[in-house]
Amino acid sequence: MANERFQSPRGTYDILPKDAPYWRFTRQVLREEAESSGFQRIEVPMFEEKRLFERATGDTTDVVTKEMFGVVRASKMAETDKEDSSQEFVLRPEFTPGIIRSYLEQGMQALPQPVKLYTDGPVFRYSRPQKGRYRQFQQMDYEIIGDGSAASDVAVILLTWNLFKRLGLADSVIVDINSLGDAKCRPKMRKALLDYLSQNLNKLASFDVARVQKNPFRVLDSQEPKTIAVVKAGPQLVDLLCDDCKREFKQVLELLDELGIPYNLDPYLVRGLDYYTRTTFEIRRKDDETRQNSLGGGGRYDGLVELLGGRPTPAVGAAPGMDRIIEYMQEKEIKIPETKLTDVFVVAIGEHALKVTIPLVEALKAKEILTGVSMARDGLKEQLALATRLGARLVIIVGEREVRDQSAIVKDLDQGSQETIPLGDLKASVVKKLS
Repeated sequence: MANERFQSPRGTYDILPKDAPYWRFTRQVLREEAESSGFQRIEVPMFEEKRLFERATGDTTDVVTKEMFGVVRASKMAETDKEDSSQEFVLRPEFTPGIIRSYLEQGMQALPQPVKLYTDGPVFRYSRPQKGRYRQFQQMDYEIIGDGSAASDVAVILLTWNLFKRLGLADSVIVDINSLGDAKCRPKMRKALLDYLSQNLNKLASFDVARVQKNPFRVLDSQEPKTIAVVKAGPQLVDLLCDDCKREFKQVLELLDELGIPYNLDPYLVRGLDYYTRTTFEIRRKDDETRQNSLGGGGRYDGLVELLGGRPTPAVGAAPGMDRIIEYMQEKEIKIPETKLTDVFVVAIGEHALKVTIPLVEALKAKEILTGVSMARDGLKEQLALATRLGARLVIIVGEREVRDQSAIVKDLDQGSQETIPLGDLKASVVKKLS
């Protein structure tokens, strides 16, 4: 129908021009903090083989069992194209498995270790949309691959903390942290947890009863009040760590103390992904007592590279959520640096003037001068008002008379002055005034 209107898909949103400065600033802070800490940019596909996430993330996790979006080839070509016919693809629900797949496929194991990588972009999970929870959302991500020391754990937490500090949120957030043990102590931890939960099945929420035998650690991640009460009365994971894991976790906490990063020891923190080992952490708002809206988190995943076909390689990473962070910044009315849109605005009055000014605009842009021009045939008053709204310092006016005289009027909006300059001297004059 001609008057039919479309809406964005449920669980998605548009980033409007009024919000774009927050996104631009957040990405800029990520780039500056990551690259100054030795991380290099990587881009991975938005869709990957479904098997990658089943193996890496865990085939009993909510992410894999309930939340992945499948990729369907809808064109008729797919009916005859035999390529990839046996493969299932999904939109990425997280970054880490794709980055590790790239690390192995592209031979990064042969590079000097550790390899430090970062990225950002959209990820996709099918969940019930609500405030701060979307089906397409944006994450930052950074990984240190090839170093098993406590220093790397702390380096990832420090980078996360510095991001929040640069974004004006450090006083409002805290780090929840735990250790999940390693291959030596995890079996003992699993048995203790399984024995305890099996004795209390009648007290658990019905949804969590099925989780007990499949993966008892998943029960610790439950948001059901009945289950939470049972979990808090049970064994704490940190009490079951082996000596090596206790020593490593103690080093992490001591280094955080040394750096002055506030943290809360949460013995029930497991996060929702199976590949985590040893140090695991989340960043949350201090006023979020329910702990259901994490602003980001991460941890160590020493077995993932080997699980995906590589040799044993320790690794640690984190993934702050950009959507929730930016919403929190706006809620707290945090001021971000103004983004200057225009240094120079060119006003062309008449068709002949437009032909003269277009090459001028390109010449100024080549000098890395932010230059705007209105192609509409508005009057001088309207174009001057637009130049002011864009924050221009200089306005160059070229009308029919200036075309005949081969000159231009240059108004300095900061100084409140103007002068007429020959076109041949204009570029050099503008550069000088702005410098």
